Amino acid sequence: MATLDPIIKTEDLSVIYNLGKSNEFTALSGIDIQIYPGEFAVFFGPSGCGKSTLLYCLAGLETASRGEIIIKDKNLSQMDRRQLAYLRRTQIGMIFQAYNLIPTLTVMDNVFLPHIFLESDIAAATEKARSLLGRFGIADLAERYPRDLSGGQQQRVAIARALMVWPPIIYADEPTGNLDTESSKVVMDFLYELNDRDKRTIILVTHDPAHLAYAHRIFHMQNGRVIREVVNDSRQQISPAASKEPSSVVDAVARAYPGLPETQIKAKSLAQYLLTALDAPEIERFEVIIARRIAGDISEEEFKRLLDVPFEEGGVGFYRQTAADFAQKVEKILAEADILQGCFASPASGEDPIAGLRRFLLDGEKVALSRWEQVKVLDELLEKRRTGKIGREEFRRGLDLPEKSGGVGLNRQTAKKLTGKLEIALVKYREN
Repeated sequence: MATLDPIIKTEDLSVIYNLGKSNEFTALSGIDIQIYPGEFAVFFGPSGCGKSTLLYCLAGLETASRGEIIIKDKNLSQMDRRQLAYLRRTQIGMIFQAYNLIPTLTVMDNVFLPHIFLESDIAAATEKARSLLGRFGIADLAERYPRDLSGGQQQRVAIARALMVWPPIIYADEPTGNLDTESSKVVMDFLYELNDRDKRTIILVTHDPAHLAYAHRIFHMQNGRVIREVVNDSRQQISPAASKEPSSVVDAVARAYPGLPETQIKAKSLAQYLLTALDAPEIERFEVIIARRIAGDISEEEFKRLLDVPFEEGGVGFYRQTAADFAQKVEKILAEADILQGCFASPASGEDPIAGLRRFLLDGEKVALSRWEQVKVLDELLEKRRTGKIGREEFRRGLDLPEKSGGVGLNRQTAKKLTGKLEIALVKYREN
């Protein structure tokens, strides 16, 4: 099988403003990433974390202070302005939060604009522009001006313009930042379609956690660094590195806060698992509310309400839909944890609790253990993991390891899925 090469790669990428001066500021520090053809990659983090600066570096619009950027085997640091402009015209489509449409041009002319810089057939390009307008449901707006359109319609025009030369890479910088919830979903669905159906590589910069579900991989950013890479298991992975197993969030928090009570560890774990885009006071408020829900002090409805209530009134201050989405995720995790707790407790029938735990993991999954030795090894792994004698990665390796080597002998994907199922439930019930 041929090795898949990255379409975008950075090595030790750093951007430092006012270099050497007393007011020197590091916007990006030591960014090492690889994005593969056809991936949907999201750079996620709060305002000021460096994600937009990174995007502009990848587009050749910002000059790196140190490090290298490779796009389709071309090193941006070795290209002059004319070469960079040609790269953007032919290989990259840009979508901005502010749309950046030219107000004096019609919708049709805005979409057609990228063709002007290329030597190609005018009739064919005109037909391409009309086809794109039709695809995004705005063909009837072709002769209108940007001022006559809603924000969602303007962003669709901007997407059509970005696709005029059918580039392999699409950069989207907070493309839904000025849109309402309904329009945001329409735009995100279009981006997903471009990635899933048309195999365009999408690089999205956002602080909206609702967008993470669209990605293959999420790069969490903070203070100019990529601090965490998360794989979206709901999408078939493209990156050869995507099989890397992240460490347990609960274990990481427990190590970072050795003296913290168990309930607070669980609350911090859930907060970090669900969100990294809040300011410190908002994160603390979020953790307090999650802890109250874990402890059963507030109902599901009250939990959802507090996520929506403004920060000044004692809540977190999410948008209503975001609050509902997070509440649903938390309740799902807690529901699975409740099922798992029932497996830990010895049932009235006197059944071994590990057997109940095993059934919890295997029921509903396409897993068939044909040998008693496999069951025995699985039970041993479950007992060690629930009592903390082994970590998440060691548990997964035990599932994936062949029988002859002392493992359960499951395939890699199944081992990963079962490990994740166990870890989510352990967020609530974890033995020390």
